[in-house]
Amino acid sequence: MIKKWLKAALFLLPLLIFIGWVNWYVDSYALLRVTYDGIAAQMAAGKHVEGLEDSDYNDRNLLAARIGGMEEPPQVMVLGSSRVYTFDHTMFGTDSFYNAGLSEATIYDLLAVCGMAVSQNKLPATAVIGVDPFLFNTSHDNEKWKELESYANYMSLTLDGKLSPELARPHKDTGRDWGKTVSLDYFRYNITLLPEKKRFAVSYTDDWVTEGYLKHSDGSVSYQRELREVDPSDVEEMTRQAMEEHVVYRMTDYRSIDEGHFSQFSELVDYLQEAGVEVILYLPPYSPMMYNYIESEEAFRIALEVEEKVKNLAAEKGIALYGSYDPAGCGLEMTDLYDVYHVKTEKTADTYYPVIEAR
Repeated sequence: MIKKWLKAALFLLPLLIFIGWVNWYVDSYALLRVTYDGIAAQMAAGKHVEGLEDSDYNDRNLLAARIGGMEEPPQVMVLGSSRVYTFDHTMFGTDSFYNAGLSEATIYDLLAVCGMAVSQNKLPATAVIGVDPFLFNTSHDNEKWKELESYANYMSLTLDGKLSPELARPHKDTGRDWGKTVSLDYFRYNITLLPEKKRFAVSYTDDWVTEGYLKHSDGSVSYQRELREVDPSDVEEMTRQAMEEHVVYRMTDYRSIDEGHFSQFSELVDYLQEAGVEVILYLPPYSPMMYNYIESEEAFRIALEVEEKVKNLAAEKGIALYGSYDPAGCGLEMTDLYDVYHVKTEKTADTYYPVIEAR
């Protein structure tokens, strides 16, 4: 009997070692060799991170780790979609800054980021919120926010006045998960990436700009060289193609501004103001070509309605509104974009101009 167990152990040991090695080496979800806690600690120390984009990183996990590791709240925090990624600390004249923008952000992501800050007593003194027109389009909500669902629920309950004192504050574990070392499910996915030589791998630098996609220590982003040096004619062609296909990002099937989403947004602004946070709303501009198309197409003119509604909200609540979906206000040209929707870093500050001053 002992010999049989010994034989079985000798047979299984190499297999377990191989599974462990693959899971550790590839570590596609940053659970073993690399962790979001580790990356966040390097960022807190002032390092910028290379390799995240190539590693298909989860920006919501990194944000949870980064905010969770902060010793004190930043003076200024920026929230929104990838269209605020290039907002950095130099625009606000303070090193006490963090860009909490998230890819494909929805109203639930805004709730989650605020829920994270509220539950950890890390609300900033100033919150700049990027308000894309698609924020109130339920047809294009996505599931990415569910990575931070506990924080979104916490904030929703807080806004509804239903948060029980005994309810535990949410927590997301972004550290090492040793159980994944011999996880067969993790192995099945990681092994498929080996032939592609794909793995989660990052490095750290003091350089503000590199050849690749760079996540700065303040949460802002420097895009890869091929985007920084994109030919404007290519951007025009991409925009033309989107127009020919009758596509404006996350604006299709947008029949009306969802009152539920807008109400949650309004309540969130109220809560932040009552908590002593200076709230600034920001409308990221479209390119001249895309904005002209939006104005000319009935299906997309709802973007203009959103802008008017946000203006009215800012005026009603006495908060500052910066920017506009209309590029004319900042003199945006097609040469100022990386792609169809993202403004180049050097032009970002020009898009951040006051439309309504806070009372």
